[in-house]
Amino acid sequence: MKNTILWGTLITLMGTQVQVYADVAQPASPPAQTPNTLASPQTPQTPPAQSLPSINPGQPTPPPVINCEYKIPPETKKIDQSLVITWSEKAVTQTFDFDPNKVDEQLQKLEACFTEQGWTGFNTALQKSGNLEAIKSQKLTVSSQVLGHATVTEVKENQWKINLPLQVVYQNEKEKVTQLLNVDVTIARKMTGDLGIAQMIAAPRNTEKSPTSDTADTTSNPATIPATTTPATTTPAATTTEPTKPLLPPNSQ
Repeated sequence: MKNTILWGTLITLMGTQVQVYADVAQPASPPAQTPNTLASPQTPQTPPAQSLPSINPGQPTPPPVINCEYKIPPETKKIDQSLVITWSEKAVTQTFDFDPNKVDEQLQKLEACFTEQGWTGFNTALQKSGNLEAIKSQKLTVSSQVLGHATVTEVKENQWKINLPLQVVYQNEKEKVTQLLNVDVTIARKMTGDLGIAQMIAAPRNTEKSPTSDTADTTSNPATIPATTTPATTTPAATTTEPTKPLLPPNSQ
């Protein structure tokens, strides 16, 4: 009887211990859900990826530079007149822009401003006039700017005649000459579709001279090219230096 009671008590104790262990073991079951907690941290890395596309679409395309290298497709039939005026101003001022140390390089770039026939006429007249030699030998720096507004005087198919008021400055170490010109230029389209100077005629309005040193005026002007539109005047000189006139570009016709 005692043994039966002891075994019964022992079984009861074992049962309570199993229940206790079961109760203690239950809290350990929640860690089984850790895979869910591990999968949950999905921190989005989209901000860096979103910032990349916003760089290009937000930037406006810069406008094309209008100069002698400006390209126009040959299939373009209609060209805005304002574009032709802007182009002509750039081309004409480049024609009156020379550095005595870079003349040859500048002439190579200047060819793009003319049609084939226009360049042949201009370059031939330029070589014969002695302008290049005067620029190099007398160290003349030539610069220009449009004073006022360019005016379209005539329009034909793919051809525009424009008048520009131009100020040209010729300067070396001895003096500075400012010349005001009326430039009549004919702009035409090349075979490539681009614009080019087909003809240019420059006539002086008046000339202003200002010496840049106290040296005696034995060379009254810094250039030796007589103007084609005004008679050349020469006066005897006390030195071997021949008196000169303001530089006037050769007219290309």
